[in-house]
Amino acid sequence: MATEKPTFEEAAKAAWPTLFAAAMVLTENRADAEDAVQETLTRSCAAYGSFRGESVPTTWMYRILVRIAAKERVGHEVAEAEYEKVPSLNPPPDALAALGEEVAIVLDVLRSLPRRQREIATLFYLEELSYAEIAVALDVSQETVRAALRRARASLRKALGVETHERKVPDEMPG
Repeated sequence: MATEKPTFEEAAKAAWPTLFAAAMVLTENRADAEDAVQETLTRSCAAYGSFRGESVPTTWMYRILVRIAAKERVGHEVAEAEYEKVPSLNPPPDALAALGEEVAIVLDVLRSLPRRQREIATLFYLEELSYAEIAVALDVSQETVRAALRRARASLRKALGVETHERKVPDEMPG
C-alpha cells in the first residue's frame, strides 16, 4: 500500500530539525548552517513536484543539503525572489538549544574529518540513517558508506584519545 506524498510544507517542517543538525556539522558555523538549510528548502520547494517518493522526503533533502554544504559559499547565488516561494517555517524552540561542552568537542572533531567521512558519520550517528539510506542520500554505494564510516571511526577514536581494542564489532545490527 503506497503512502500519500506529504505536502512540501509538511515534509519541510518534519525535516527541518534533522537538516539543521546535519548542517551544523557539515558547515563551519551557525550562519552557514542556516544558509545551507534555507538553500536546501528553497531548492527542495522548487523541485518537490519531481520528488517521486522513492525515499522519505528528508533523505531526498539530505542529498540536496550535502551538495550545498560542500560548496565554499552556500546560498549566496539564489535571488531573493526564490526565497519567497518557500513557506514560512518556524524551527522548534528546542532545536536551537545550546550544545553542552562535551557535545561541542565531539562536533569539533566531526568537523575536522574529511568531507565525505564527516557527511557519512553525521548521517549515521547523529541522524541514525542506515547504510542503505545514507547511500541513497549521498548517491554512493553501501560499500563506500562502510569504508568511509570505518575511516571516520578510526579518526574519531584517535582525535578523542579513545584506545582501540582489536575486536570485531559489527557496523550494523543484523536485521
